[in-house]
Amino acid sequence: MQYGLYTSGVQSRLSRRKALRIGLGGGALLSLGHQTGLAAPDGPLSFLATIIAVDDGRSVRLADGRRVVLPHILPPGPDRHAAMTDTTPIRQAAQGLADLVLGQQVRVDLDAIAQDRYGRLRAKLSLKGLDVAALQARNGWVRVFPEPGADLQDIKPLLAAETAGRTAVTGFWKTALFQIHPAGSYESGSDRFEILSGRPRNVTQIGNRDHLEFGADWRTDFTAGLDRSLRKVIDPETLIGTPVELRGWIRHWNGPFMEITQPGQIALL
Repeated sequence: MQYGLYTSGVQSRLSRRKALRIGLGGGALLSLGHQTGLAAPDGPLSFLATIIAVDDGRSVRLADGRRVVLPHILPPGPDRHAAMTDTTPIRQAAQGLADLVLGQQVRVDLDAIAQDRYGRLRAKLSLKGLDVAALQARNGWVRVFPEPGADLQDIKPLLAAETAGRTAVTGFWKTALFQIHPAGSYESGSDRFEILSGRPRNVTQIGNRDHLEFGADWRTDFTAGLDRSLRKVIDPETLIGTPVELRGWIRHWNGPFMEITQPGQIALL
């Protein structure tokens, strides 16, 4: 199996058509042959390709040399687990992806934001009609994180796959690496991605956010800041005392703080 070191990605607003033009201009060799169970491309923003290498738990390389990153999922990495010193989980997540797709022909559907700043295509990969990102989540090698601009209808199947993996205790859900932390007592640190659950005790409006306070002291306890735009889909006042699950990056601001900007980052339990 081929896989390399983890590399992080940041979005850039390059159109899907432009990203595809760049790839074609660079001599891309797109495989357009038929494969049983694999839907044929239905437009210029979709194509078939063969996976020749896996770089990490969400990144692959195509036969034409281009790299692809799967949006909205996060494998283990040092920037997601601040105290992580053992890189074995990074290799395990990559191995899990390699077992699925290495040497396989997949359908590539470019994302609305088609390329990240490192030149990787942002795309959904489908293997015999199955979403590869969802398979990684179902197998417990990644967690779901809705990136900015994500369509909730695209995130729901990923969340369902992650829930199935948690229920079946697959992959890293067997270990302490992936956990659901209690929001009311969270104090594990900052600068990391986490999933927390709890009941908000209070809601305070500050600036352009609605702050959900989970502890007795907002100056030291965990708080989630909901962007006001989310009021279109959820009334924060109704969340008081209601069990919720939150996912996102933890930073320190009067105690642990998580910014919630996408509907897929918060769920009623």
